[in-house]
Amino acid sequence: MIVFCAWQQIPMVQEYGKKHGFKNAYPIYFIKNTSSQVLKANMKIVGAVETALVLYRDKLPKFNNNGHMVLNWFKWERDGKDIPKLHPTQKPVVMLKRLIEIFTDPGEVVIDPCAGSGSTLRAAFEMGRSSYGFEVDKGFYRDAKEKMLQINEVPLFGVA
Repeated sequence: MIVFCAWQQIPMVQEYGKKHGFKNAYPIYFIKNTSSQVLKANMKIVGAVETALVLYRDKLPKFNNNGHMVLNWFKWERDGKDIPKLHPTQKPVVMLKRLIEIFTDPGEVVIDPCAGSGSTLRAAFEMGRSSYGFEVDKGFYRDAKEKMLQINEVPLFGVA
């Protein structure tokens, strides 16, 4: 399981993971070439890193890495103009595709409990994985359905 969180939340996410059987955690970092904190750039050091935890039970998760080393950081590559920007914390589809490629096999299921823009669902579909996403905000659900997931007939159902 991969959980995106602020670096300050890492201990809390680890503890919640342990409560639910995920005894082990490994942090990964996503290095950006810009920061959303540009207005404060002259007043302090600004953040240009996203963090996540890979939570796992007893054995390390699978790595589909074609014999290459999997580092604990990834370059945060922005999506092109073909991917709509729908959500303030939207993750790039290209980066999500890389995570899905490394940690799942074709045909496996990807679940996004906070689907937002639907970028994880799109990435899973493009990587040949089934996916399920959940979103409580009807506006984000509608935008994801109409703008992000209207590609190659992504299977989508839900309550609007």
